[in-house]
Amino acid sequence: MITIRSYSTRLSAELARIRLDAAGIEAQVVGVDFAMEGGTGGIQLQVPDEYRNQALALLDET
Repeated sequence: MITIRSYSTRLSAELARIRLDAAGIEAQVVGVDFAMEGGTGGIQLQVPDEYRNQALALLDET
C-alpha cells in the first residue's frame, strides 16, 4: 500500500476512501485524528501501488 493523500480530518479521508471503493479501488485510511490524544492530524489515504495513478486521477476529478 502506498499513501496517495494526507488529510487533516478522518471524515475527509473516509469520504475519499468511499469514492475510491465505489470505483472498485481498494483503499484504507490510517493515522490518528488531531482530536484524539497524541494525534497530529496526519490521516493518510492508502491504495495498492498499482492503483496509484488511477486513484489520484479519480480524486482529482471535480
